[in-house]
Amino acid sequence: MGLSKGRILRYVLYGVEILLTWIVQETPYCLPEVFGGKAVLLIPLALSFAVFEKEIPAMVSAVVCGLLTDCSYSGPIGFYVIGLVIACFAVSTAYQGYIRRSMLTVMLMAGIVIPVLLTMQFLFYYVFAGYADSGYMFLKHYVSRILYTFAMMPVYYSINQTLLVRKGQR
Repeated sequence: MGLSKGRILRYVLYGVEILLTWIVQETPYCLPEVFGGKAVLLIPLALSFAVFEKEIPAMVSAVVCGLLTDCSYSGPIGFYVIGLVIACFAVSTAYQGYIRRSMLTVMLMAGIVIPVLLTMQFLFYYVFAGYADSGYMFLKHYVSRILYTFAMMPVYYSINQTLLVRKGQR
């Protein structure tokens, strides 16, 4: 089973979308900080790919988005890769056969995955590392980061839905 021209074009557009999102995320002062936190844009992007793609392409995009996110936060490489691969595999599997694609179901899924992933990052990098005042850090920076990242999910879902509808892939 080969790749069609439409599918190759879609994957190239995904790559461009990942690159542009990473540039926006990493450019200073491009995204405003909201209550002390910046959105992690590559998480909703990877999740939106997983909603529309089968498991393998979803996991490949999760690896790329996870590597770029790990590099952005200069922590050990692997946290976001592992977290996003697991999340994107589960999301893709669920949307391929069990859940109907709609803005409501996508937002419910994002409302579970994004807080879990960012809270786990907080636990591994602050709580388990033994930093003092980790509760203050969570309230001051992570709650706003979670909400800001969650708020970006409809944007990426709409972009990728439009891409699929235009190509007749929906």
